Amino acid sequence: MTPDDMIQRYAYAVAKRLPVSMQADVRAELHALLHEDIQALAGDDAIPLKLVEERIVAFGPPSEVALRYHRPAPIIELVDTGLFVKLALGLILGLTVLALSIGVSSSGQTASQLQDGLRDAIFVVLGFLLACFSALGVLRRAQPKLFAWKPNKLPAVRDPDIISRPLAVSALVAGSMGLLILMDPISFFDLLLGGQSPSTLAHAFTYDRQFLSERAPLLWIMLTFSLLILALATIEGRWRPITRKVALGLSLVVAVISLWVVLAGPIFVAAPTDQSMKFWVALIAGITCVDIWLKWRDLAVNGRSSVLRPQ
Repeated sequence: MTPDDMIQRYAYAVAKRLPVSMQADVRAELHALLHEDIQALAGDDAIPLKLVEERIVAFGPPSEVALRYHRPAPIIELVDTGLFVKLALGLILGLTVLALSIGVSSSGQTASQLQDGLRDAIFVVLGFLLACFSALGVLRRAQPKLFAWKPNKLPAVRDPDIISRPLAVSALVAGSMGLLILMDPISFFDLLLGGQSPSTLAHAFTYDRQFLSERAPLLWIMLTFSLLILALATIEGRWRPITRKVALGLSLVVAVISLWVVLAGPIFVAAPTDQSMKFWVALIAGITCVDIWLKWRDLAVNGRSSVLRPQ
């Protein structure tokens, strides 16, 4: 093998890892670059094969050198990684808890089939999530103008501990109404329908007695405390270190209690409503746990959370 053969092979090994449209130019450029560099070191003497080997080794493996010319598009863009991890971990935790709850509250072949179906659903959902984020990355690269930002659109600099009272009051009203509906859904349907709800609807949203006597009171109380903490912070107009930590702690307690509610037994008398409710409770609780962990980590590192208020 001659020195030029070795340079040609190296340039080819690098170029073949690149898109076809770049291969010819990169191969010619790399061959010329190495040849001139080695010739300068050799001077007027003949180029020894050992010198070529040393320079090529110093230049780097073909796979690494190819990345200097072209870096393949990632499956998930770096800017979307945080959201993907949060959703993926939340989905896995939520579906896992739901599968465990089916095993606890059911028995026999039906429970086994449902658990197998949920385990398969985890991979299906993760695959779908991966496909969605991958498609989002393709769209970002194909239509950068859709995601372009402008300096004049940047938000004003503000203290992240300051609370927007209109938004906070809206959250309090929505949260309070949601809690009241959760505590007595049948009365809500009676009010909504202007009379007594149909028996099928009432049966579908009738709580299990054991849930109402054992688990529901604790869940209602913790949700009420969470709203009270938000109300206190709203009155003060800002988050203080202690109120922020208490709010995050209460959010974690509510999430854990929600997971316990799913695992401990039925929530509703009607099986379809019960399974649907368990799915959403487990899913929300799982995502909430991941979100709280990220916020608490940010709080520990930076001394304060980057969010305006806890969820």
